[in-house]
Amino acid sequence: MESLVFDPQIKFLSPDKVLFATGLTVSQTVADLGTGSGFYAVAAAKIVGETGNVLVVDILESALEHVSAEARLKFLRNIKTLRCDLEKPKSCLKIPDGSVDLVIMGNILHQIGSKDNLMTEAYRLLKTGGKLLLIDWNQKPSTIGPPAKARISSEQARQLVLKFNFKLSREVDTDNYHYGMVFVK
Repeated sequence: MESLVFDPQIKFLSPDKVLFATGLTVSQTVADLGTGSGFYAVAAAKIVGETGNVLVVDILESALEHVSAEARLKFLRNIKTLRCDLEKPKSCLKIPDGSVDLVIMGNILHQIGSKDNLMTEAYRLLKTGGKLLLIDWNQKPSTIGPPAKARISSEQARQLVLKFNFKLSREVDTDNYHYGMVFVK
């Protein structure tokens, strides 16, 4: 397991360092499923550069508008927003099968009712050899994040992903609040 070092002044994980740990490089295509604030999407857009693409997916139009506004402010022209309901099968058909190098699932497992549909969609989107970055809230008690009973343990998450024919590539050190894993299709 590769360990990442984080600045003690930063309360949360560094999206850049986590993305670099996946092997993300220039010209790749990323799908950030359930993007929320775009925490990973903006960092990914900078890494993949103008020749790469970041597909930002969320069910909330307000989240997509926020990411679009942030992309404009940071002069990032490689972010495209898509409204999709990730709990429905093949909800993101605008993204072709096998067209994505990296799928990001950041802090969404505890929010999704139909985890099987989410995993099926992630698998569909990824190229053979593509990677899935899964970051979610750990079980440690904290005053931030979702309630402890709503959180999915790292072992539960690992078993869920492995059930869909992914292979665990590595665990990624994050911060005191999250766990991270990289899987390969």
